[in-house]
Amino acid sequence: MAIIEILVMLLVAVLLGFGIAWYLRQGSIDKNQSDLTTLLEERKDLLALSLASKEQANRAEQKLTRAQQTFKSDFQTIEQEKERIRAEQEPLHSELIHQKEELQILRPKAQLAEIELGRITFQLKQLENQLAESKAANQKLMSESEESKSAKAHSRKDPVFSNGNVGPHRGFSVGSEKQKDDLQMISGIGPVIETKLNAVGIYTFRQISEFTPEAIDYVTSAIKFFPNRIGRDNWIGQAAALARHRK
Repeated sequence: MAIIEILVMLLVAVLLGFGIAWYLRQGSIDKNQSDLTTLLEERKDLLALSLASKEQANRAEQKLTRAQQTFKSDFQTIEQEKERIRAEQEPLHSELIHQKEELQILRPKAQLAEIELGRITFQLKQLENQLAESKAANQKLMSESEESKSAKAHSRKDPVFSNGNVGPHRGFSVGSEKQKDDLQMISGIGPVIETKLNAVGIYTFRQISEFTPEAIDYVTSAIKFFPNRIGRDNWIGQAAALARHRK
């Protein structure tokens, strides 16, 4: 009986130990199974991610391949365009070199032509100046000729110029040839006009400075070849200044 009890106790202990071991092992198995399930899910996720990455990599590779093809095509087009432009520029370059050579040849001729043009221009200016001087001299001669003709006509027709008398239209003081001033110092009075003024009894600056409107009309009619000459050249003001200076 004791042996049986011992065997029973041993059996119970074995069963109890087996149950405890099975319980403990089952927990580990469940944990391992849970971990395995998690790992499987993660593996699935990784596989899905890997597939997605592979697909993206394939798409990127396809895009890269298309980009390479496009770049190659564009590069070939650019190279062809460069060759075409180079072929078109070759004659232009040759023409440019030819023109530069011609320019080098023509430059000394252009410099000589410029020098010749300057010389001709200078001669032309000289001729223009000479022509202007000739015109001025001719104008002066014509003016003096007209004045001389007018003076001679007045000498023949006007008793004022024939006998030296002033007549009833005098509007200035009396002067004499002894008091004679150089009336040509007044701008606008030349030798012919001075002769005319002397002929009507005007010899001095003072007489001209005293001109009244009647005297101006009278003298203007006497030298009618130059109408309004007295007022335009300001004889009265000039004569007054010269008379004051003389004093």
